[in-house]
Amino acid sequence: MSKTILVTGANSFSGGWIIKYLLDKGYNVRGTVRSQAKESRVLDGIPSEQQCRISLVHINDITTDSFDEAVQDVDGIIHVASPVQFEITDPEKDFLLPAINGTIGVLQAAHKYNQNHFNKIKRIVITSSLGAVLDQTKGLRPGYCYTEKDWSYLASKTLPERVVWDFLDKEKPSFTIATICPPLVLGPRVNGFESLDDINASNSLIWSLINSSKDAQIPDTVIPFQVDVRDLACIHVEVLERFGGTNQRFLIRAETSSFQTISDIIHEDFLIPDNIKNKTPIGTKGQKSSDHFTIDSSPVQNDLRIEYIPLKKTIEDLVLQFIELKEKLEHERLTHTE
Repeated sequence: MSKTILVTGANSFSGGWIIKYLLDKGYNVRGTVRSQAKESRVLDGIPSEQQCRISLVHINDITTDSFDEAVQDVDGIIHVASPVQFEITDPEKDFLLPAINGTIGVLQAAHKYNQNHFNKIKRIVITSSLGAVLDQTKGLRPGYCYTEKDWSYLASKTLPERVVWDFLDKEKPSFTIATICPPLVLGPRVNGFESLDDINASNSLIWSLINSSKDAQIPDTVIPFQVDVRDLACIHVEVLERFGGTNQRFLIRAETSSFQTISDIIHEDFLIPDNIKNKTPIGTKGQKSSDHFTIDSSPVQNDLRIEYIPLKKTIEDLVLQFIELKEKLEHERLTHTE
């Protein structure tokens, strides 16, 4: 009998790809979504022959709604859901506390379920961020190598992940936990972009880049690493399957990147039309990035042997989806003005 994996944030950028890979590998999937509209959006991206293996539970607010129903009869959990706030006026109230409470809610529900069901849930994988690792007060920090032992000094970055390890120490659950700390997460959406609301924070930087001008200044690069969302999704699934006996923190990085590198890719790509290139800064072609820190991602590199998608492919696939979105938005604009 196929195992069932709960994926919170089923309609999220990485959640959609995680679900795709789980279904492709034969798992049953239970996903959480915030509304009926989000449920329909998830199902739109799943082939009809696989839809019998996915069920969806509505969790409108991850900070207050219970995950008790969502964890029923699942064998593992991938928690990627995060608070959705379109206008953040109080970062602690609008984002930090909801992120913490949502994660604790998942962990508590799984722990309670296991106590009455022979420890059925074996593994929980949680999406964190490289922001929880980097000490950004030290800038690009040439020569330094960040490892899983490093933590940011910014509470807003670390607390959503710290609570995971605090829970593990205090409650000593029967399941094991892994956290995934990725850098910028770029790439196409599993079923395309329907609106600007579909664009995640990292991709929004590329959206802004291609909606600028040739003469505009190239933005500074704060985190000189990226990962394609498809690789990140694959890593979540592999960590769920292959490291089940350990509690571990995984730092993720693909190749080095900068906004100048990304701009060069856009201007040199034959599939990207001139109307996009004409609104993308040129900067100084081929300019190398400043010396910067490195990231020890050897546990993932050595054990999973992921062949990362090249940055050129990531940017090309993303921009081509952005072109489709721009055409859709323009069509809607013209329709409203008629």
